[in-house]
Amino acid sequence: MLMPRASSRTTSRSGVSRPALWRVMEIHKIIRAGRHPNCSTLAAEIEVTPKTIQRDISFMRDQLGLPLEYDGIKHGYFYTQEVHEFPMLHLSRNDLVALFLARHALDPLRGTRLERMLMESFRKIADACPGEISLEWHELDEAFSVKASGVLPADVTLFGDLLDAVRACREVAFDYHKLTGSKPERRVVRPHHVGQIEHGWYLIAHDPARGAMRTFALQRISGLEVLKTKFERDPGFNARDHLGGGFGVWSYAGGKTPKHEVHIRFEGYAARIVAERQWHPTQAIRKLKPDGSVIEFQADLAGLEEITRWILSWGAKAEVLGPPELRRRVRAELEKMTARA
Repeated sequence: MLMPRASSRTTSRSGVSRPALWRVMEIHKIIRAGRHPNCSTLAAEIEVTPKTIQRDISFMRDQLGLPLEYDGIKHGYFYTQEVHEFPMLHLSRNDLVALFLARHALDPLRGTRLERMLMESFRKIADACPGEISLEWHELDEAFSVKASGVLPADVTLFGDLLDAVRACREVAFDYHKLTGSKPERRVVRPHHVGQIEHGWYLIAHDPARGAMRTFALQRISGLEVLKTKFERDPGFNARDHLGGGFGVWSYAGGKTPKHEVHIRFEGYAARIVAERQWHPTQAIRKLKPDGSVIEFQADLAGLEEITRWILSWGAKAEVLGPPELRRRVRAELEKMTARA
């Protein structure tokens, strides 16, 4: 049966933006309830134009394969057969476990705007699930656990404002206490990215006063103020590339710092753990013994500050093979530690 042409009349609510997935799910629920809606009634209820609804209806029928037809007598759409499961989302038990882990990951964010935003997303996922799902959370609590490390309440209170500033390209001002500083100093920066690095949350922003990108730990930021000043985001910025030269949080902007080809020998349990994980994008692992009990770790780094700390964390299970500068740094740190023992 031919579908009626959507009215070209624009509703008074046509300026409202509605995500496509949300619209399709709303149309599905209304039709499944047996109400026989048409493009005009759906447009008024969902607050978009009839033309948008017509596109959504065509997508549901042609792309998702839903049994949609138009009833010329009742002047509305209906399903020609019972639709028990919506084809866009099927959750397996593994998917539910993943949601469980994500639920625990939200614990440090409780009471913040970010938690409310993420919980709303979870609600939409639940609404899209076919039928009803019965799951006892306490059963999964006994089988799985998540250790929240490195995330402090002081960090997450900044998320909402920083998220808004990044998305709106608005400058921010705050007091920042550097690790080597005696007191906080006021900074005005252009935020580009907020991310978790080594169990901590950091802001990557362009600092006009220093003419370069800088990385700021959220827990050392205070007095945050989102300014009215807007900026043009650097189209070439990439967080992964920005951090790629260092071994952790430290970054070396501009690519002007000479690279260090780092070689470290690991043995015993350290060799097995190091070989199991991705520590740096440039890393390479070479087995020095066939059973993997001794390996050589190699990476190209722009700086040696954080790799020094990482090597020391492995104790006698790690030996620096090169470069000489890294051996000197590790030896000097060990001598200081021994003097204080």
